[in-house]
Amino acid sequence: MTLLVFAFGFFDFIAGYEDISNSIEEIDLNIQAAELLGAFHDALLESGYQEHQLEILLVRILFCLFAEDTGIFPRHQLINYLLNYTKEDGSDTEMHLAKLFQVLDIPVNKRNKNLSEDLNALPYVNGLLFLERIDMPSFDAALRDELIECAYFDWSAISPAIFGSLFQSVMNKEDRRNLGLH
Repeated sequence: MTLLVFAFGFFDFIAGYEDISNSIEEIDLNIQAAELLGAFHDALLESGYQEHQLEILLVRILFCLFAEDTGIFPRHQLINYLLNYTKEDGSDTEMHLAKLFQVLDIPVNKRNKNLSEDLNALPYVNGLLFLERIDMPSFDAALRDELIECAYFDWSAISPAIFGSLFQSVMNKEDRRNLGLH
């Protein structure tokens, strides 16, 4: 009997039925990603960092998170950079992020020869994402930990199409609550 149930389920596509188990798992991962980024966003807001600069910072960080897990950056480049170069108390995190963003905006052949090997391994990101210089937020240990937690997440499993709309809701705590992300 179990075999028949499996056999019928196996041919569901003929009748137009879809297996939604992967879709549900994908939605769950997107919600987890939005929760992580939402917590980081809220921590930045609570620290007094806001508006245009906050939006730019989040987009840049999100790009770096995807880049690390989708092969644009060398594997674990961002997480290793954060763990190896920033202090646990977070006091120098903004300096290192600013440097990282600056390097991403410089073609590899035009970079300073004294640049660390880790930063020099990053690709040039053409497209103006890193062109504008912004004031960086001051980090403490908790804010650094929020960022590192985001970096540990596997962003390669996230659907950019679905996450795009969830990302927009990250900016508003009430929208996140309505989506069940609280």
